[in-house]
Amino acid sequence: MDAKRICSSSDIAPPKDPSEETVDDGKHVVHRFQELFESENLSDIVLVVGLTRYSVHKFVLITASDVFQAMLNENQWHEANQPEVTLTEEEECLPVFRDFLRYLYCGSVTLTTSTVLPVLILADKYCIPSLCESCVQYMSQHVVESPDTNRTLSWYQYAKIRGYEKLKEETFRFILSNFHIVQNSPDWLVLNKFEVQEFLSSSDIVVESEYILWRKLAEWFGHQDDIAGVLKELLPLVRFSLMTPKQLYDIESSDLYKENHHVFSEKFLQAYRRHSLLSEDVEKLSNTMHEPHRNYSAPSYGISCPLTLINYQVKAKIDSKIIVDNFKVPLQFNPSSNTTDQAKASFHVEFFPKGYFQPHMLYQTYLGKHNEKTTLVVRRMNPILTPEVVTVEVTMVIYGKKNQVQYVAHSVTKTHHFCEKSRKLEIEDVISIEKLQENNSRYLVNGRFEATLFLKVIDVHDTKDGNKK
Repeated sequence: MDAKRICSSSDIAPPKDPSEETVDDGKHVVHRFQELFESENLSDIVLVVGLTRYSVHKFVLITASDVFQAMLNENQWHEANQPEVTLTEEEECLPVFRDFLRYLYCGSVTLTTSTVLPVLILADKYCIPSLCESCVQYMSQHVVESPDTNRTLSWYQYAKIRGYEKLKEETFRFILSNFHIVQNSPDWLVLNKFEVQEFLSSSDIVVESEYILWRKLAEWFGHQDDIAGVLKELLPLVRFSLMTPKQLYDIESSDLYKENHHVFSEKFLQAYRRHSLLSEDVEKLSNTMHEPHRNYSAPSYGISCPLTLINYQVKAKIDSKIIVDNFKVPLQFNPSSNTTDQAKASFHVEFFPKGYFQPHMLYQTYLGKHNEKTTLVVRRMNPILTPEVVTVEVTMVIYGKKNQVQYVAHSVTKTHHFCEKSRKLEIEDVISIEKLQENNSRYLVNGRFEATLFLKVIDVHDTKDGNKK
């Protein structure tokens, strides 16, 4: 025989019929599944959840969930051969269990900020990855809500437990940037001490003043079982030296202080000692008495300034630049001294909310560098007269408005060492222009661009001898 294989007619692919066409009626198949939802037709098992009974179909549950696959299709599980199965769910999950089942049948679910977390809890419990992803995406897009419906703290706690890192970062950033909203939310008083400790440890909290922060914190302390023990752990994180003597006196007059004065004594002694010094002597204090600023918006701290552009959408680019000239920031703030007596560094600030451009035009053309990126420029003024290297943390928060609540919708932070050789910090693409130009942009407040810039001096070195001040 010939060693070569003889091909049969079956090995040759027939020519493709030019009239061949695939008919896709997948939507009708999906519709048939949807019709089975809440239908007793062909139902072969009943789920009892709380006081409610659901007639369902094993094959739908098994194909949707690995957990239901093991529970209802493997003989080692008692439930596999039972016509009725009782499921024990969290109390908050009972009202949304029907929505959860609907997703298994229909592939869709209606979410709100109140229901998304219990739906996610069920999706995690029964291992429905697509629903988990949809819930987390919804939460990321709805981090900001009005205080009466805000659940950011709960979402942050759950993201930490389940390892949703992106959601955890987004909720944590929102909590710090909108601490006043969070402290007025229903979840504030039930936070555990570990979360409060994590928040208080941060210098990125945006708040009017340390005293305002303290007032809500004192309310939280009042809801703890072991008040003295929790005070002992968390008081070191409260920056009493950045309050005024009048504010300290008000705290001393409170029942919380009077009943636990021994716990307050060390921190108050440190604060009063700092206030007793002249402003020029504050700079000579040991590092242990230098408490870093948070992002305080109260004018008395002198570290913040507003950046506002009215009618953002219709403003011409050439008219959009926001300027803050001679912004003087204390090198070391002493709240009990006259602010005019404090050593300060001066800065010139420019922000381009419609894209960077050189200020001069020729025949309607921008000269020099220009782009379509929002840009923040911070220049230190007259460093020759004050030759120190000043390390500054620059934070810009951009406000939005939703449900009549103004909140921080976006923030950016950079640290820069200002000196003679590096007098300027330039941050490009602070926020996408496309986000600002959207219809009903959530990064504008009633059509205005509104932001606050914080400049916090965190270190000062003398260039002559290299010593830290």
